[in-house]
Amino acid sequence: MGILTGLVSTFLLLFLGFLARRWGLLDAASATGLNRLVANLALPALFLSTIGTSRLEKNLSPVLVSVVLGSTVLMSAIGWLAGRLGRLPGPRLGVMAQATMRGNIVYLSFPIILASYGDPGLRLAALTASFLIPVMNVLGVLVLELARPQRSGMLRAVLGTLANPMVVSAFVGLGLAAFAWHPWPWLATTLNTLGDFALPGALLALGAQLQACRLGDVWRPTVAVAALKLVALPALGWWVLTALHRPPLEIAVGVLLLAAPVAVASYSVAADLGGDTDLAGACVLVTTLASMASYLGWKLLLPAV
Repeated sequence: MGILTGLVSTFLLLFLGFLARRWGLLDAASATGLNRLVANLALPALFLSTIGTSRLEKNLSPVLVSVVLGSTVLMSAIGWLAGRLGRLPGPRLGVMAQATMRGNIVYLSFPIILASYGDPGLRLAALTASFLIPVMNVLGVLVLELARPQRSGMLRAVLGTLANPMVVSAFVGLGLAAFAWHPWPWLATTLNTLGDFALPGALLALGAQLQACRLGDVWRPTVAVAALKLVALPALGWWVLTALHRPPLEIAVGVLLLAAPVAVASYSVAADLGGDTDLAGACVLVTTLASMASYLGWKLLLPAV
């Protein structure tokens, strides 16, 4: 039952968000507004309260960060190579290279890690994500730009990703943690209250934004992305972390971060940079649905913590 606790609660909230959209409780505009509220206020508050008050010597693992980042960059290169071998046109090549490494870690992996491993797991995940999120954002822009016939505005796009509130709050949180930050009680209460809304709000927003799509002629690269993102990438992280004899909690957090389905944000980035939106949308939907089974499979294989 312990294995199922985090999965059931996470995907139940995701499904409730989907039903809220179907029942008219949330329309497209309100779902987008909820997502913006979560991304710009609640999640930054969660990052500040979780990362900023963490003890770096206890909750930050340089080895875990290095393995997760290295695996992510390598998988993006593998996705690019697979797209080349499949003779995908530029707009689809960039989308595939982005989708194979850009995971929805905050919206899906965080709730599962919190429900499964409590506050120590969430702090370890948040500190690792403070390095992983900027890398995924920047790498996503780079591969999409490299796949375009005419590249323009790459520097502006990269700087825009670094100005993302979650990225900024992660960096600020790291700085505060380095100085052993202890917020005033009123500020800690405010951040904690707002942060408590972040994960359930994110899941409801994500569920409301999931839309049915036609796979059509994009089903082959979509299946390839699902196999690489949900199976190969976490398997790579699991193998390296196990070979390095890392503690069970580090292995579990690393694998679950890498096993996240394709991020919803990858769709909007692909649309802005000329990527194939049909493939981008299919990757988000298919990997999110398939992640119910893949998360369960990985949790069964993970060592006890």
